[in-house]
Amino acid sequence: MPTFYRRRPPAAAVFWLLMLAAMMPVSGRSQTPAVYLTMEEAIHRALAENTQIQSSRYAYQEALWSRRQAWTQLFPEVSFSTRYTWIDDSTLALRDFTRYLPFDVPQTVFQETYATSFDVTMPIFNGVLLNGLRIAAKNKEMAGHLNTSARQQTVYDVITAYLNLMHARSINNVQVQYLQLSQMNLNKARRMHEAGRYSQMEVLRWQVDYQQQKSALTNSETGMRQAAAELARVLNMDMHRQIVTEDSIPAALTTESDQIHQAPDNKIRKMIDLSHDQLVQANAALAAADARQEMSKMQHRNSYASFMPNVSLSYNYAWRENNTIELDDYSPKTFMIHFNVPVFKSFRNVTEAKATYYAYKKQKADFAGQLQNTRLTLTQTVNQIINLKDQLQLAATNVQYNEHNYRIVARQKEKGLASNIEFIDAKLNLQDAKLTQLKNRYDFISGIVRLYYLTGRLDKLIDY
Repeated sequence: MPTFYRRRPPAAAVFWLLMLAAMMPVSGRSQTPAVYLTMEEAIHRALAENTQIQSSRYAYQEALWSRRQAWTQLFPEVSFSTRYTWIDDSTLALRDFTRYLPFDVPQTVFQETYATSFDVTMPIFNGVLLNGLRIAAKNKEMAGHLNTSARQQTVYDVITAYLNLMHARSINNVQVQYLQLSQMNLNKARRMHEAGRYSQMEVLRWQVDYQQQKSALTNSETGMRQAAAELARVLNMDMHRQIVTEDSIPAALTTESDQIHQAPDNKIRKMIDLSHDQLVQANAALAAADARQEMSKMQHRNSYASFMPNVSLSYNYAWRENNTIELDDYSPKTFMIHFNVPVFKSFRNVTEAKATYYAYKKQKADFAGQLQNTRLTLTQTVNQIINLKDQLQLAATNVQYNEHNYRIVARQKEKGLASNIEFIDAKLNLQDAKLTQLKNRYDFISGIVRLYYLTGRLDKLIDY
């Protein structure tokens, strides 16, 4: 009986088979590769992919073409028309009365007739069209501000979400370390209890600490997933895809935060000491609201155009209607100027004027409220930055104190001079101090980002 030998696959084939196996889904979970993004890369991706920016870009193009359309309303309109008519025999007999005349006359009634003409119309004075041109220009200006505002809002959202994700991961790293430490201390307490050196109460106290650390780690992991989902949404990415960020804050943002941290309080408060025009010019959202208010005012003025006369021009070049489609020698020309004065429109113009007036007053009140809300937010942001300046120094000192206290209590515990409860309290105090320091640091940087966003200076923090 012949013997068959199985040939060994080449090493390259084994390698690729292993790679394919590694890329296959495990337990139904997609193995989509992680995305590594710096803050600058995240901003550039959002500016290209964010749906809000795409929408505002389309809105600007719409306003641009609407303004061009408003111009075309003032240009002449030329049309060419041809009409074909056929009538039945009985109608032709009734119309063609020449058969009853005793003398010959040119035929003017035909069963089939053709009529051809060129018509030119052009407005000379129309208040609605003239005001519509100014309204369209203001609408284009507003759309431009909204587009800029959408870009600034997206950049701000990306930076904020990016910092939130970094903050969440920093907290998670601290929680992982303290959970591992708590697990080690719990295991040690159990061994000491078995040796008769720890009471059951001390073991339970370590067990409570371990459960607290597990709960804190779960909360930090939830916060990290939430921050990643928010960043993915701004980037228009799959929210379940893993996003890996840098561990360090961009240098320009760090440098600016250090300078503000060293600046005196009155200098920080002076950063929001802006006049009405300066704030509107700096904040694109306010500029858009101001343009919307002005456009509403123009629309109110436009309502009075219904009380004004309209003047238009029309010119007609036609060929005589006959029974052939060919253009004959007889071609009458007609030139007319139409002058129309509205006398009574059943109060439609009056009610329209009133409605647009209150629409303008509403936009004016909305803009005033938005302006005051922006100033309030700026004031709150500056106050938060000033408060966090001192809290950052306090947090750093508190971490140093609790680190020193933790080392002392740990040495005393080894010598039997400190209880487990005192040691756990020292550890928890150090943990809280580190978490507070992290929170204050990211809150301080986030406050600076919000301040520069509201004053239209985000480009000073990061290049986009």
